[in-house]
Amino acid sequence: MRGKGLSGRLGLLALALASFALTPARADVGPGDSYETLAHGSVRTQDVATLLAPFVNPCGGEMRDLDRARCRATTAYLHRELPHKTFATQTDDPAAIEVSSYDAAVKGYHVALAGCIACTEPLAIGERGEPRYVTLKTPDKSAATLAAGVPLSTSTFAFDDFAAAKRWIETERPFLRAEFLFQPQAEDAAFTVGMAPGIALKLIGARVYNRCTGEILISKPPSTGFADRPAPGHQDPACARAGKAPEPDPSLAALDSRPDQLSKSDIGDAMAKLRPQLFDCYQKFHVPGALVLSYVVGGNGTVQSVQVGTTFAGTPTGTCSLEVAKEARFPTFKRERQEFKYMFYLRHQ
Repeated sequence: MRGKGLSGRLGLLALALASFALTPARADVGPGDSYETLAHGSVRTQDVATLLAPFVNPCGGEMRDLDRARCRATTAYLHRELPHKTFATQTDDPAAIEVSSYDAAVKGYHVALAGCIACTEPLAIGERGEPRYVTLKTPDKSAATLAAGVPLSTSTFAFDDFAAAKRWIETERPFLRAEFLFQPQAEDAAFTVGMAPGIALKLIGARVYNRCTGEILISKPPSTGFADRPAPGHQDPACARAGKAPEPDPSLAALDSRPDQLSKSDIGDAMAKLRPQLFDCYQKFHVPGALVLSYVVGGNGTVQSVQVGTTFAGTPTGTCSLEVAKEARFPTFKRERQEFKYMFYLRHQ
């Protein structure tokens, strides 16, 4: 019977939940925590619909009394436990990652990450296939689209010239994927889009990565390493055709051509790409001076933290510059992290 099937599936979910011995997400998440720290103890899943079934499917209908009692007891347990557990999932929803057309002003693209697990098409949840949109935050109802109502971050990627930018859009963009760390929520996280209902999960972390190489492009909070890459023998043929086969295992030092740390040239090249946007900050407020940026960069080339020096700390120019500085991208290197300072002179050019 249909009710028996629902009760059985919920029971299997409860057993799996208990067997995983999941680590609850910490309540005291700090500014220094990395994506990997928050992901510790989480369970990867591509079956978000099953996780949400206890919050959507009622225990009743054609169920026998015994099945109904079991279903309600299991559902009550899952309602208590699931919201405190952390899961990781990748999404293929095209609404999750939006790349702008080429912007000549920045010589690159603006990449927007939206909290979308199911924004384009609703998930079919439970035996009845109840449709639900699934997001990582409660959407802004005034937004033009569901994805526009759940923005998470926007980053700018600049290139040396148009040819390099064109290569990126052709060879990198097709392999970008979004990954989310989340906690399932209860009925009070429900929302409605038009006539269709939705569920907003609790966001723990989010990042955009290249599924062929594991390279991280965007990460909130910052990642300290690479995302999972296909194991040997399991690579996607599309990656090989695009020349994006996974890099050698970093533990094999003899095959690792990365430098031990960033060179002055590496840092200078990355900083040079920020100069036009930092000058825009100066143009907004017209306050000249020496802007000192103190960086901590992870070995995967992403910014783990950045601070503005005392001259501009807490000022409108400093706040503007800090947002630009966070978007810096560096080559990868062997050390876990590297700290350095870099100075720009903000003045009329």
